[in-house]
Amino acid sequence: MTRFFQGNTWLSKFKTWVVYGFITFIIAITIAVFAIITYTSDSSKNNGRRIFESSLWNALQLQVQSYRFLNYLVALKDSDYPLNGNAFFEYDLLMSRVDLLREGEVGSLIRNFEGGRTTRLLNIINGELELLSFHLSRIEDGDRSYLPDLILRIQNIEEQINEFVTLVNKGSNEYISQQHRTLQKNLNDIQLLSMALLACLLCLCFLTVKGLTELKNIFRRNASLQSSIQAVHEDKSDMLSFIHQEIRSPINAILGVAKTLKNTTSYHDTEALSQHIEESGQQLLQTIEMFSDLALIDAKKLTLTVSTEDLSGHITNYLALFEPQMSRKSLQGIAYIDPLLPTHIQMDFARVKEIIVALLQNAIAHTPSGSISVQVRPSALHAPKGQLPANAREAKMLQIAIRDTGLGMPNQLQQNLRINPALPMQQEGPLPSKVGLSLALCHKLVYLMQGEMHFSSAPQKGCEFWVDLPYYEPNNSEKNVSTAFQCPDKTQALVIETDSHLAKIIGLQLTTFNIDVTFSKDGSFQEHKDFDLILLGNTPRFERDGKDAILQWKTKSCPILSYHPKALDTPEYSVIPLCFPLTQNQLESHIYKLFSNHKASIKVDNHD
Repeated sequence: MTRFFQGNTWLSKFKTWVVYGFITFIIAITIAVFAIITYTSDSSKNNGRRIFESSLWNALQLQVQSYRFLNYLVALKDSDYPLNGNAFFEYDLLMSRVDLLREGEVGSLIRNFEGGRTTRLLNIINGELELLSFHLSRIEDGDRSYLPDLILRIQNIEEQINEFVTLVNKGSNEYISQQHRTLQKNLNDIQLLSMALLACLLCLCFLTVKGLTELKNIFRRNASLQSSIQAVHEDKSDMLSFIHQEIRSPINAILGVAKTLKNTTSYHDTEALSQHIEESGQQLLQTIEMFSDLALIDAKKLTLTVSTEDLSGHITNYLALFEPQMSRKSLQGIAYIDPLLPTHIQMDFARVKEIIVALLQNAIAHTPSGSISVQVRPSALHAPKGQLPANAREAKMLQIAIRDTGLGMPNQLQQNLRINPALPMQQEGPLPSKVGLSLALCHKLVYLMQGEMHFSSAPQKGCEFWVDLPYYEPNNSEKNVSTAFQCPDKTQALVIETDSHLAKIIGLQLTTFNIDVTFSKDGSFQEHKDFDLILLGNTPRFERDGKDAILQWKTKSCPILSYHPKALDTPEYSVIPLCFPLTQNQLESHIYKLFSNHKASIKVDNHD
């Protein structure tokens, strides 16, 4: 037993089966105890019923009925004749008592009394009584000469009947004694099994205590291993921070030379090369910062720095960072910020930038052509409870949605991203080797900021990520509301765009300025004439009849905003150019110039 518990791995596979077998043995002993108790209880009931109510009682009834039959014959008078079957009735009662003793459970029981003597006596009694039937039939016919002989025969049987009753009584007593001895033996067995069960339970308690002790030691070792892992993460974090610190200076120098080269030369090739060097340097810096932040998150040393900033300006800057990459792939970027959100909020904008940058990189990678949108809107989720930062009034949630019209993400990448650290039995986050550095960091940052991350993807239809993050409203939030320019009521705009995703976001942007939007997907310019503003986008029919439509709108003094390359390259169209990324600030500057004078004239007319 001592050797059984030696070592730290006493619950090996073999020893585990031993414990299972031991528990099975305890269960078997328990079942045996209850089975013996049940059997003993049932046996005592059956024995009492058989012995006292059947065997002895039927034997006494045989004796009593023989006396009654004899008295009946002795008491017969001449006036009783003819007997009319009364003698046979008394005779049948006597024979029925014999039958009860010979058949069924009673017969099986008394057959073993006194070595079978009771059976032999009962057979003799039955034979003698069978011989009386001849004399009894004569008496029934009225012949009284057979009556003395019949009475004599019955008197001769009395000795056998008395002996039979005595043997049954003796055998019953012996049987009762035997049953008592069997019952006592069962009780002794129950006591022994109970003692064995108690000993097994004590052993089981000892094994349980030993197992709990070992489990506690395992938890202690696990805590020690966790500390070791934490130390490894901290070492990794320190090493990456050192790499970041050492490499940042030369990279900044390279970027400075690239900017100087771009500003001092007039050669197109050299300018493009310097721009490429700048982009590469920025990407390298960004990659190093991602590695550093990922290591800090693993080491639980990354702290969030909350600051009050302009939300719209930051979102515009984040999208503008990718303008060169999207231009090379002819991707059209657009941003929309819900006016219900405050203009200035409190968040860790550095981490928000990393999240948006990571999602935009993923969208650009999976979109060969089309559009990419960034939407920021209020979230339906409740903000996590906690202490508010300084100068904050309340905590709320916003949702950042980034959608593309690309190819969609591979199924394997989607499966690796479906991890929620807030749920039990889930790992902390996806591995960078499975989903890429940017998405792995984005995922961990979202849940570090107590937010949630979800996505949907369809083959050849693009994908959408939406991230819910908490933010804080400053104390002066009543003055921190959107002041977007509002056009006069019933201002109508026509948006001509075949990309439904892009058209939807443009419609949201124009709605912010109190403009009713009508969409045209087929590019039929001649069917739409009474509008205050035209936004000309991608359309396949521009080459055929776009020129006539633009000239007609110009004749009606209808301003035209366009990012269509053909319209921008034709000077006589005189359209107002738009560029990507397309933001509300860019649209507002043009709309204000177009409709501010018109709005002022309406106010003057109303005043008059």
